[in-house]
Amino acid sequence: MSGFDTAKLQSAFSSFTSSLKPLGEQVSRGFTQVSQFAREKAGATQDVTELPPEYRQLEEKVDNIKVIYEQLLKVAKNYTLPHYDYEPDLADRASDFTNFLSTNTTTFAKTLTGQSVQQTSSAQETPSGLSAAFGKAAFTSASLLADEEPFAAALKKFGQTQERMGNFRLQQDQDANLKFYTPMLAAYNTRITEAMKARRHVQSLRLTYDALRARLKSAAPDKADQIRAEAEKSEDEFVGAVDEAMGKMKLVVVNGEPLRCLSDLVAIQLQYHKNVYEALAQLSPELDELVVTNEALYAPAQ
Repeated sequence: MSGFDTAKLQSAFSSFTSSLKPLGEQVSRGFTQVSQFAREKAGATQDVTELPPEYRQLEEKVDNIKVIYEQLLKVAKNYTLPHYDYEPDLADRASDFTNFLSTNTTTFAKTLTGQSVQQTSSAQETPSGLSAAFGKAAFTSASLLADEEPFAAALKKFGQTQERMGNFRLQQDQDANLKFYTPMLAAYNTRITEAMKARRHVQSLRLTYDALRARLKSAAPDKADQIRAEAEKSEDEFVGAVDEAMGKMKLVVVNGEPLRCLSDLVAIQLQYHKNVYEALAQLSPELDELVVTNEALYAPAQ
């Protein structure tokens, strides 16, 4: 029994040490890369493997494209945010928070007492944007006046138009998010991220290769063959990584999706402004007529 336990223990220990070997190799390689990087930064070595000119050109192009994506995405993210063109006042925010607490407290209480909880849809307290805020203010204001007053009629018409404009804006945001922001973000998180990761891999392998070349120069005769073999293997890995990184960077450079997305965004904005123009063009003469009516009605008083 003791012999059997000893055999199992030896087998487990052997398996454990085998699993540690790749980890040890990674740690050793990481230390080698850090040491080589430090020596290069300190100017302790000038023998640094040069990357191909085409690789350097691709790096520059990808870096510029990366900045373009980041700049456009930073702005386009607003299409995913509520009321980005309107800052709700403190009263609206407080009302939203109070309604949220009231609704959830009631729901929780009913759940504890076993009562059925019905989902109710309530009107959005905080306007979705500037036009929606104007619409809300106009309807509230109109309710303070007599229906027959021209100003009340004008406020109602204005409120209806602003509501339509608010819906147009929501549609624009939805379309822009779908056809511009989302695909641009996906491309950034795939093509560009993969290209940057491949470049970091090239840098790591280049540091390892140069460190081995430096060791080979000062290696003792009995160690030279082993280090030379390691350096040749490292060189092959480095060359392969350079080719792979260049391929991924080329995919970023030749990708025509950003231009298509930009064209889609302009079309979406054009449709939005066209809809808004048509709504305002319909409203404007109606308000002009109400101005004339109002002046005729109150001219003697004025």
